[in-house]
Amino acid sequence: MAKVDNVAIDILVTPRFEIFYALKALQSDEGEHLQGWRREMRQRLTPRIRSRLTRVAPSPLMWPLLADSLRDSPPAAGFTEMMADMRGMSDDSFQRAVLNGVFKAPGSVEALLSKQSTIAATVAHEAESQERLLSLLGLYPFSIRAGSAAAFNRLVNDPAAYREEVVNLVVSFWAAGFAETWGTLEPQLRDRARAMKHAATRDGAPQFAKMSGLPIAIDETGIRSIRGTTRVDRNDVAGIHVIPSAFNTASFWAAYRDTAGKTRFFFPLLDTSLSPDTRIAIEPSLVFSALGDTTRYAMAATIARKPMTSVELARAFSVSKPTISHHVQVLRAAGLVDETHTENGTLLALNRRVLERASGAAAREMFSGEGTSRSIKRTRKPNKSHK
Repeated sequence: MAKVDNVAIDILVTPRFEIFYALKALQSDEGEHLQGWRREMRQRLTPRIRSRLTRVAPSPLMWPLLADSLRDSPPAAGFTEMMADMRGMSDDSFQRAVLNGVFKAPGSVEALLSKQSTIAATVAHEAESQERLLSLLGLYPFSIRAGSAAAFNRLVNDPAAYREEVVNLVVSFWAAGFAETWGTLEPQLRDRARAMKHAATRDGAPQFAKMSGLPIAIDETGIRSIRGTTRVDRNDVAGIHVIPSAFNTASFWAAYRDTAGKTRFFFPLLDTSLSPDTRIAIEPSLVFSALGDTTRYAMAATIARKPMTSVELARAFSVSKPTISHHVQVLRAAGLVDETHTENGTLLALNRRVLERASGAAAREMFSGEGTSRSIKRTRKPNKSHK
């Protein structure tokens, strides 16, 4: 934990934001590094779950708003604790946590909850200052028949039933595949968190915030947002939590005030080298070993530019079939080859994401500063003596 007086940065690994950002990513096309995961997850989800996703959150942007309902949960809450907290909260707390993320004019949320105003009237009142956000949410221009209008009306008028559907749907999403995604992602996140903790301790909180691209500046007086008007004195800071993320493509962050008037900051920090794709396991040493041979490196570069069959590769490099089979097998074992079956044979292409992720994984492993170094085994052939 890096400190400036009593201002500290804590690095966490938790799904409390990640699962909601994943649901947002699932319903959009954001994040090139998420394409494989998105295809796989969409195949795993039943038509009924996909239909319920659209009903609960007609706009993908609703998922980050729903994550705000966990504002009072422990910073490093696990999945089971998250769902229990969401189920156990009061209707009023749930409503205010979500609605305050949308409607900013003083008294707007209070008027909605007291039935002194409607969603339509509130949107009309805030359209000028919040037009972009309301448009992204599907609330502006307002139409009573729009899916987003129906979802917000349920939130206002029947919060218990809406919250229960949200919880049941998130649990279904977890069971259908995100639990496996988290199992793949969590070790990567912990590796990244160790590296971030080392950097925060080494550089101090102000420099770490700057070098990491956090949207805040930290000094001995407290915290201020780089863009916007947020300013919190150091004695009013409850905590600053940085969370490595594979899904926060929009660079969202949150600041929650507690009943004592203190503010807790959360910064899910996107790292595109983190992959939630459960089909890919990266072993950097295998990747570097496979590319350490000049012939294989040239072959990899060739199929990166244009997919080829092994026959075409053998012809291009003037090598025998057994030789090309050996090189392809080494590249395949490292996860570097994507294969597509066609009428003319199996096309081999270089898996760019594996190549890009290998460098990040190796850097995290080497600079984590924890654990023992891997032993290096050498095989030596005995020298032949000549008489």
